[in-house]
Amino acid sequence: MLCFKHILFAALIAVFSFGKAMPYCYNSEYRYCNLKPSIQAYFSESSSYSAPHLLLEGTLPPLRHFTLCTWAKAWKVSNHGSFFFSYNLPQLDNELLVGVYKVSSTYNPPYGKPYGGEGYELSIHVYNQQSRVICRNFVVGKWQHLCYVWTNVLGHNEMYVDGIRCAESLTKIADNYIIQTAGTAVIGQEQDAIGGGFDPKEAWIGEIADLHIWNEPLLPSQIRHMFRCNFCYPRGTVFSWLREPLIAKDVIFSATDVCAVDISEELIVYK
Repeated sequence: MLCFKHILFAALIAVFSFGKAMPYCYNSEYRYCNLKPSIQAYFSESSSYSAPHLLLEGTLPPLRHFTLCTWAKAWKVSNHGSFFFSYNLPQLDNELLVGVYKVSSTYNPPYGKPYGGEGYELSIHVYNQQSRVICRNFVVGKWQHLCYVWTNVLGHNEMYVDGIRCAESLTKIADNYIIQTAGTAVIGQEQDAIGGGFDPKEAWIGEIADLHIWNEPLLPSQIRHMFRCNFCYPRGTVFSWLREPLIAKDVIFSATDVCAVDISEELIVYK
């Protein structure tokens, strides 16, 4: 389905006049036909005085399942883990945490088969329990579509890069658990305290765009459809990129044509 509506985005990008209504096209199967360009968030390397991040003003609902997908470009990945979405409870770290690990030929990964040469693993934490899987097609310095899927049915989890499932996870996590509400969500950093306690070694260095969270395990065919940028795809039911109230700290926003996103209701506070 094509969107035959013309929108002048140059003024939007120049002045970031957020909150102005933008038209969109309706599609019965995928709901919205999103329009280019998208908005990316750039997270520079953290230091003792700067920890670029986005803080979600609200919280997440209780979740028995979730799918988190995003377009991401990493400029550097740490062997300590580089995390771009962190959700903590006052009484528990890593209620929900996703990211990427760098692994070397000398490292024998406990969450999959060893392989030669430098590589990367995608990682999910739920209820402070971790699953990591080898993703041979993950590369640094390139836009890629990352998806993380978890269900409390036997703690099953899957991870995808560019629509391709990574090695099968041998670790089941948080069986029969329900992710709790009333926590704090941060994009771009890993929290060791509510909304803070950031470690520069575990920060995301690079770009993020079009991050969405759904309260269900999406099918592989749905994940492939989003990766192909067919323009019409569902917004996240739990979190939808730049449609939720966010507080931005040392984050740089700019246009990107990596994939389309409807930007009609951004609510961002800069600090």
